[in-house]
Amino acid sequence: MKVLFLSPPQKEKAFPSLGIAYLASMLNKNGHDAYIHDGADSSIKEMIRYVGKIAPQVVGITMNTTNRFEALELAKIIKEKFKIPIILGGPHPTLVPGQILKNYIFIDFIVRNEGEYSTLNLINALEKGKDFSKILGISYKKDNEIFHNPPSLPIGNLDKLPFPEWKFFDLKKYAKMPEFTYKEYPHGSIISSRGCPFKCTFCSSNNFWGYKIRFRSAKNVIEEMKMLYNLGIRFIYFNDDNFTSNKKRAIEICNLMIKEGFPEKIGWQCRAEVNIVDEELLSWMKKANCNMIEFGIEDCTEQGIRWFKKSHTISQVKKAFDLCKKYNIKTKSYFIIGGDHETKENIEAKKKYINELDPDITTASILLAYPKTEVFEIGKRKGLWDDDIWLKNLVGDRYHSNAPIYAGPNLSYSEISAASADILYNWMKKKGYYKFSDNIKIAWDMLKKGDFKK
Repeated sequence: MKVLFLSPPQKEKAFPSLGIAYLASMLNKNGHDAYIHDGADSSIKEMIRYVGKIAPQVVGITMNTTNRFEALELAKIIKEKFKIPIILGGPHPTLVPGQILKNYIFIDFIVRNEGEYSTLNLINALEKGKDFSKILGISYKKDNEIFHNPPSLPIGNLDKLPFPEWKFFDLKKYAKMPEFTYKEYPHGSIISSRGCPFKCTFCSSNNFWGYKIRFRSAKNVIEEMKMLYNLGIRFIYFNDDNFTSNKKRAIEICNLMIKEGFPEKIGWQCRAEVNIVDEELLSWMKKANCNMIEFGIEDCTEQGIRWFKKSHTISQVKKAFDLCKKYNIKTKSYFIIGGDHETKENIEAKKKYINELDPDITTASILLAYPKTEVFEIGKRKGLWDDDIWLKNLVGDRYHSNAPIYAGPNLSYSEISAASADILYNWMKKKGYYKFSDNIKIAWDMLKKGDFKK
């Protein structure tokens, strides 16, 4: 069956959409004819023309909360013009499948959570005209009634999945991320594990992937790195929630990178928790040419860290950043502005703390309430919004990136937005990005990509 997977139009997209690349690869390995058109640097008109060129029998569209209306507009036009089944997948439809199927008649199916096997089973059923009621992990409409089949089981052996289908991606279309904007070669990404055991108040990752971490083997990860290298990719971003959560496996991956000679060929970057990295691990990561580690710090006080339900302490943050400096690994810190604990005094303390921590890159994101997160439920209990908020195009001071801001009881929405921009400007000023012409590109990219409003 001919299937086309789409991601909505997006300017300055950093990486190809791995989710639909996995789906296309799974279908192609099982006798179907799958294509991809990623929305990087595209318009809806261009994407519709591509649909007409490929003439698929089914279209699948990936959707998240911030791009939901672009995805829905794309789906509506395709349904009206081509009269073919439309499947939605991704984080947002996974979390609110009933709301989408009820309110958007042009959506036929939703694949929830991990989509590889559910999508394959659904396409097989569509091709053969079979019943959908036994397919795990899907929601659908039949005779004006909405059905939610039982969830699919998390994929236990990730090594069995085929590598993502990269042949459809034009690597020249993807924007360079600020932290390695000086690199002149293509970059790609790898997901080496799925799942997150933590329960951060602002995050919905485990609602999608589950709380149990499932790891690909080190050998399997290295094989994918070889494939990407042969495609011309020279910088890899590990898009795991926490690449180092299994220290033994992380060291094994680094060891295999060294044996394959990757440190002279490929640089890489990952996310980690400050309470996991230590001398031994960082020593291996440096030998394997890890250029940067990202840390979710979120706040500079124990009270704030507890409110966000992070697993680390303030002392562990300082130790991790000092160790990274010792091994000459760059750091990127994530901070969040907002929450019940947030005050003007805390924001000033955060500014000072970031300067003392001295990360190479930092963000100061506005606290947004995404579906099914604890922050969203807190706001709902306080009467700030209800579940129908996702049907609205959210613009104005109370919203950012088409999601509601949770400012907390002590600050206004405008104060939260201003603080986010001010913290980032203060850090840029300290780094000297406002002084030197060769840093203007980095500074401008950081201003555009930081999750704040001016």
